[in-house]
Amino acid sequence: MLFAFVAFADTLMASGNLKVNILPLTSEKAVVAISNNTASNFQISIENENGETIYYKETTAESKDFRKVFDFSNLTSGEYTLTATIDGATTERAFKVERNKIAVGKEKTAIEPYFSFKDGTLAVSYLNFSEENLLLSFYDNNGLVYSKEIGDKFNVTEGFDLSKLANGNYTVVLSTGSRNYDYQVNVE
Repeated sequence: MLFAFVAFADTLMASGNLKVNILPLTSEKAVVAISNNTASNFQISIENENGETIYYKETTAESKDFRKVFDFSNLTSGEYTLTATIDGATTERAFKVERNKIAVGKEKTAIEPYFSFKDGTLAVSYLNFSEENLLLSFYDNNGLVYSKEIGDKFNVTEGFDLSKLANGNYTVVLSTGSRNYDYQVNVE
């Protein structure tokens, strides 16, 4: 379990300072500024309120910063989400394009959970920044085997003895209010 904590802490430190800012310059243009404490490759996307991707970019060189002026004059009025992802961390910032302004919402951060399976024990660690209710579910080829409501606590560390399960492949799903994280386990 110590190894799981150390590996999770390394991920947190590598990606723990991902920041996304949208700074309106005019009623139609804004600077998107993304920064991290370590040099990384960024994946950047903008989606409309229907979930359609209207912009996507993967940087090719590692950097601590990404800055670009966006012209939103061709966007229809509505709500959009800018997402930046690096090294297992995702930060989102919602913004609204209206007739004469760009309104920027709060930043939301998510770091992928850490899963480890060794000697019949599954370890799960997750930092629940959004404080959403969490559900952990186990599935085999026939469907749901077990589920546990974890609640909305911030620091999640759970361990499960899977040695009594029948041999086979299982999918473990950590569900938040807005995302699902899957992990494959082969019990032998």
